[in-house]
Amino acid sequence: MSRWNSGEIWFALVLILIGVLLLAGNLGLVAFDWSLVWPLALIFFGVWFIWRAFQPLPTSGASYGIGSYCPDLTGRAIQNENFSHGFGDFDLDLTRATISPGTNVVRASIGLGDLTVMVPRAVALRVKASAGLGDVSVLTQKDDGIGPKIEFQSDDYATATTKLDLEASAGLGEVRVIRGE
Repeated sequence: MSRWNSGEIWFALVLILIGVLLLAGNLGLVAFDWSLVWPLALIFFGVWFIWRAFQPLPTSGASYGIGSYCPDLTGRAIQNENFSHGFGDFDLDLTRATISPGTNVVRASIGLGDLTVMVPRAVALRVKASAGLGDVSVLTQKDDGIGPKIEFQSDDYATATTKLDLEASAGLGEVRVIRGE
């Protein structure tokens, strides 16, 4: 899943639209007040959810909308997976999945909220984690603010037979990558 198809771009567009309307109101170009912001945002997200309902489901991975999301990956073979969530808490526990020998790719994204990815200790890891606004932490590395980003590669990645490439992102919120059992 490209970033264009994720919830991040839509959330960014809403923020830009609200910013343009507020600026135009401050410059006297349009009569604008905050009482218009929330109805416009609700209409936009309603249209977006209807649009998503008519899109084909991904062939691998999963997509979820609002609330807490914790897919059950017990015994599931992970090779090239995409997971996305709109708003809320998203916990992706890869320690329960089966990571095959070779290079396995997982992409996880959330529009607004907290994304936590738990990776197995025995797997060589390469991570690209980012957020539009918020906090990013990968094992012991941390970054925050506007556009935080961390790129990490475990010491054994080049020589390992089983590898996991993880791309984790949030539009607004927190991304955490931790080692599990």
